[in-house]
Amino acid sequence: MVKAEKGACFCPKNRPGFRADAACCPECGLDAAMKKKLLAILKDDIGVGDVTGDLLLPEKCSASVVVKEDCIVAGLEEAVFLFRSQGVEATPLLKDGCAAKKGSPVLSLAGLNRKILAVERTALNVLGRMSGIAATCAVAKGIAGGGVMIALTRKTMPGFNLFEKKAACLAGVWPHRINLNSFVLLKDNHLPFFGSAFEAVAAARKKHGKKMLVEVEVETMQQAFDAARAKPDIIMLDNFSAKHARIAVKRLRPFFGGKIELSGGITLGNLRRYAMAKPDIISMGCLTHSTGWRDFSLRIEK
Repeated sequence: MVKAEKGACFCPKNRPGFRADAACCPECGLDAAMKKKLLAILKDDIGVGDVTGDLLLPEKCSASVVVKEDCIVAGLEEAVFLFRSQGVEATPLLKDGCAAKKGSPVLSLAGLNRKILAVERTALNVLGRMSGIAATCAVAKGIAGGGVMIALTRKTMPGFNLFEKKAACLAGVWPHRINLNSFVLLKDNHLPFFGSAFEAVAAARKKHGKKMLVEVEVETMQQAFDAARAKPDIIMLDNFSAKHARIAVKRLRPFFGGKIELSGGITLGNLRRYAMAKPDIISMGCLTHSTGWRDFSLRIEK
C-alpha cells in the first residue's frame, strides 16, 4: 500500500504556536469526545433494538469489510471502535491514510452475527464518508502541487465535524478551525462591527496577544493592506478571481510577512489556476460539502 502524505495538521503536538484541537491530528487517535459521538451515532441507528437481527439465532461467525473502489481509506479506527464496543473482534488490515485497491479487504471481524449486523451500516457509513473526504483531499493536494497548503473550511456536517477534519488530516490537508475556539477568524460579517479591518485585528491582538492565531478575511486590496498593518497571522483573500488573486498576492508580499490564504469559489476544476498565484494556503468548502462517498461492503463468512 502507498501511504498518503501527512504533516499538514496544525496539532499543537506537532506545530507549536498554532492552536487546534488535538483531535484534528491522526497521530492523536480517538479522544473521549469522538468516542462518545460514535456511540451516540450507533445508538441512534439501533434505536430500541434491531428487530430484524433479533430474528436470528445467536451464532458466532466471521466477516470482512471490503472496499468497492480505489480510494484513500479513512475511518478504520472509528469502525474498529464501533464493532469492539459491541463485543465484536475487529482487526484492521491496513492503516488509515493508506491507498486501497478495489476489492481489497480492509477489516476482519469475528463475533455474534446479531452484533456484527447491528453495527454494519453505521461503520460502513463512517468509512464511506471519511474515505470520500480523504480521497478528494488527496486529489486536491495533487492538483495544487508543493508549496501550497490545502485546507478545509467549517462547511462540515454538524455532529460529524471532528471525523471529517481527521479524514482531511490523513490526506495531508490542514483541517483549519476545528471549532470556534480554535483560533480567531474575523470574517466579513464580523468586520462591520469594527471601524476597519485594521481595528478588528488590533482588537483580537489586544485580547489574545500572540497566544492565539489571528486570521482576517478581506474582499478588496484596500482591506488587505489595511489589515496587514495590524500584522495578523493570516490574511484570507475571499472570492478573488484567479487573475486578481495572482495580482493581490504579488502586491501584498512585500508588505506582509504572514501567510496569505485564498478562499471562496475554488473547486478542483479551477484549483490549478489559483495555485499559480502562489498563496500559502487555499481553503476549499467543496472538499466536504460536495465530495462523494467511497463504497464499502460487509461480507459474512460463516
